[in-house]
Amino acid sequence: MPTIESDLQRHYSQGGLLERILAALRAAGKDPDALTLEDLAPVDEFHSRGRLATRDLTELAAFAPGLRVLDVGSGLGGPARFLASERGCDVTGIDLQPEFCAVATELSRRSGMAGSTRFRQGSALELPFPDGAFDAAWTIQVQMNIADKRRLYSEIARVLRPGGRFVFQDICAGNGEDLHYPLPWASRPEQSFLISADALRALLGEVGLREVLWRDITADTIAWRKAQASKMAAGKGAAAPLGIHLVLGDRAPEKMANTARNVEEGRITSVQGLFEKPL
Repeated sequence: MPTIESDLQRHYSQGGLLERILAALRAAGKDPDALTLEDLAPVDEFHSRGRLATRDLTELAAFAPGLRVLDVGSGLGGPARFLASERGCDVTGIDLQPEFCAVATELSRRSGMAGSTRFRQGSALELPFPDGAFDAAWTIQVQMNIADKRRLYSEIARVLRPGGRFVFQDICAGNGEDLHYPLPWASRPEQSFLISADALRALLGEVGLREVLWRDITADTIAWRKAQASKMAAGKGAAAPLGIHLVLGDRAPEKMANTARNVEEGRITSVQGLFEKPL
């Protein structure tokens, strides 16, 4: 009988992802052997508001150079590379999907970031690191696929040193109405485990993390999606070879349209937060 984790691996697995990304980079006039962070931003920022969100979280956390940061649900490694490049942090990423880890590792190598970023396959519910191993941790739209959220955040709290910071952006349940599927994180309801923003906020406190900042960014997400739709309608993005459609697969337009519809109808919300592990 398939487990939730194996089901999710099938949802995200496309096969041949690296080859498609390299081909798209060449089609966009980029050199796959000498990549920059900007070259990769259209495809390796696999979340709402893309690079804007990653920059927001980096500024929110105010990470100092040299910090050891854990990126839980690291995807293709875009946020990890950005954090390492912009703030001089040493970033370890962990993701359930083996192909994502392999692609992230290769893209870091091709962009000269292999020394400050590394990626390994594993479960967020059983982090393969000792207590207090990291100065900080972050997640960007990860918990939607995880039913046992208490265990997820307990594990994150465990691997943080006292005084360590946890920063995140996430999608939460909205008005309680059923979601439109498929979505980037779930092809059907059985793969999605959303909770309300209030429940998430309370849970983080229950596992021993202290709130520093909490903000609802739903309006920002709606504005960003409308701006993206306007660009597409104007023909400015319709033919771009490089984009998250390479990750989402053949149903990418449907998944993105459903995400926009869900947020505009209040069925989902978006939040960012900064928490600390007490000394």
